[in-house]
Amino acid sequence: MTTFTDENSALGSLGNTNNPLIADVIIPFSVGVMLATITYLICRDTGAHSICIPSGLVAGTVVMSLCFMSEKERQMLLESDEAFVSQQDPTLVKAGGTLWLKLQCLFLVSAVPAFLGLVFFGDPVFQLYLEVKGAYSL
Repeated sequence: MTTFTDENSALGSLGNTNNPLIADVIIPFSVGVMLATITYLICRDTGAHSICIPSGLVAGTVVMSLCFMSEKERQMLLESDEAFVSQQDPTLVKAGGTLWLKLQCLFLVSAVPAFLGLVFFGDPVFQLYLEVKGAYSL
């Protein structure tokens, strides 16, 4: 007969809201698309491509490094709080250089195509930006 150490382990942790997919994939992709859009709009508005594009890449690297550090801190807290091996999440990835590199690559994989797509097809987005900017400047 199978025994469980807590009541949620038999049910598959129904109340668990920690979704590793959000931290692993969705956050880098959303940050990449947002920063690419902001960088494109600022570049198009000011014409300062040589400053804005590297600034957007540096900002993305910093944000992904902060995500890496928060994941590292979360894993350090989990390791010290949980006494039983059965209570630890088996899907946790140890925070190391590969996780940092994975976050950076996911950011770049989403930011570069988003930026290039906006360069070729971004006129409606830029027109909307100009309308919003004009409405707030009055």
